[in-house]
Amino acid sequence: MVVHFSFRLPTARSWLRGSAAQQRILMGRQLMIYHLQNRRAAVLAITAALLALPATLAGCASSGAHGSQTGACSTNVPGVTATSVKLGFIYPDTGPAALVDVFKGARAGATARIDEQNDRGGVNGRRIELAWSDDHSNPDAFLLATHHLVDSEKVFGLVITSVVMDKAAGWLAQENVPITGTATSAIWSKYPNLFHFGNLYNSGDTSVFGDFVKARGGTKAVIVVDQNQEVTLDLASHFVPSLQSRGITVVASVSYTAGITSPDSVAERIKELGADTIIGLAQTEPFIDVYAASKRSGVKLNVALNTSGISPELLARRGGEMAGMSVMSTIAPPGSAARNAYQEAMTTYTPEAVDPTEELAIGGYVAADDMLLGLKLAGACPTRQTFIDSLREVDNYSADGLIAPVDHTRPKQPTLCEGFITVNQAGTGLAPVPPPASLARDGYWCGSALN
Repeated sequence: MVVHFSFRLPTARSWLRGSAAQQRILMGRQLMIYHLQNRRAAVLAITAALLALPATLAGCASSGAHGSQTGACSTNVPGVTATSVKLGFIYPDTGPAALVDVFKGARAGATARIDEQNDRGGVNGRRIELAWSDDHSNPDAFLLATHHLVDSEKVFGLVITSVVMDKAAGWLAQENVPITGTATSAIWSKYPNLFHFGNLYNSGDTSVFGDFVKARGGTKAVIVVDQNQEVTLDLASHFVPSLQSRGITVVASVSYTAGITSPDSVAERIKELGADTIIGLAQTEPFIDVYAASKRSGVKLNVALNTSGISPELLARRGGEMAGMSVMSTIAPPGSAARNAYQEAMTTYTPEAVDPTEELAIGGYVAADDMLLGLKLAGACPTRQTFIDSLREVDNYSADGLIAPVDHTRPKQPTLCEGFITVNQAGTGLAPVPPPASLARDGYWCGSALN
C-alpha cells in the first residue's frame, strides 16, 4: 500500500475544527510548499507532454468502456498503467478526538475491500494501489489533500469518508475525478462525478421514518437535536414532514448537548409535552442519556429512534439503559450472507480493526466496493468519463446485498429504504424490526417520496 500524509458517519455527522491559529500557520506553510512544487511540476508536465506527443499522435486502441486489450490502452489516463490503477482515500486520521474515533474504522473497511479484490486478481487485470491522506476534519486541509492526491499522486479516483468535502467538490467536478463515499451533505448529489449510497441530505422527503413510527404506535413526537451541530438541524427538516405525512404530531424540537445540557431537564420537557415518541438526531450516547432520563421520569415511550448506530462495545456498556431503543440502519443484519462475507474480509485483511461492525467501517468497505464496480464497468481501457458514465447507469447497487438498494441513476432522490434495529428488553442484543408486507423490499422498510 502506498501511504501519504497530507493536510482530513448514522452516524458520524458533526462539524469539528482544530485550533484556528495552528491551522493558519500550518496552512500557510503548506500552501507555500504546494505552490512552489506545483510550478515546477507544471514545467515538467509540459516538457513531458511535448516529448510524448509523437507517441500520442501515433495512437493506440480505443480507451472506451469496451476496449479490448489492456496493453493497447491510452497511457495518459491519470493513475492507470498496464498493470495497476492508483486510487486515493481521504478521511480524518488526526484532529478532534471525537471525530477521529468515529471514523477510525473507515480506512480499515476500505483497505479490506481493496486487498480482497487484489487477491481476486484486481480489476480487469490491474492491481489496485491505494494512497491515503488525512484531512484533519478541516475543509482547507481537505482541499490540500485532494490537490496532493490528484495533482501529485495522479490518482484515478477518490474514495472519501469525510464531513468536510464540500469546499473541494466544485474543483473535483471540474477535474472530472470519480468519487465514491458516504454522503455527509446535500452537495454529494449535485455533481455527476460524485457517487453515494443514500443521501439523507437530499432535498425532497420520504415517508419511511413516519411509516416506522406509526407502525410502532407513535403519535406525538419530540425531536432531540444538538444546536452546536449544524448537520442535525438539516436532518430535522427532513424528519418533520415524514412524521407529519403519517399523522404524527411533532410537538417540539428540544436541544441537548452532552456535557452542557442536563438530560433530566430534557426528559421533564418531554414529559410536559405528553410525547410518546422521541427522535434523536445526535450521536448515540447523548441520545441514550436523554432516553434513560425520560424512562426514569416516567415518560411512556412507544418509540425512541436515533439516527446513529450502536456498537457491541456500547451495547455491553450501556445495554440496560438502551432496552427498547431503535436505530436506523441501511446495512444487512448480522448473520446474513452479505454480513458474513464482509466480516470474513475484515478478519482476513484488516484484523487490527477495533470494531468491524461499526457503521463507518462498513461504509468504508462499501465506498471502496462502489469504486471497484465503476472500474470494472469502465472496461479494459478505463477513463474517468467511462467510469462516470457506466456507474451512473447502475440503478440497483447494493454491494452484493450488504446495503439497501441504491439507484445511481437518481442521485437526488430522497432515501426511500431504511432498516430499523431495536435493542431487546434485556439490553443484551439487537434485532431487526421486520417491515409490514406493504412496505417491504429485500427486507427493508421502503416508503414513498413525498414531493
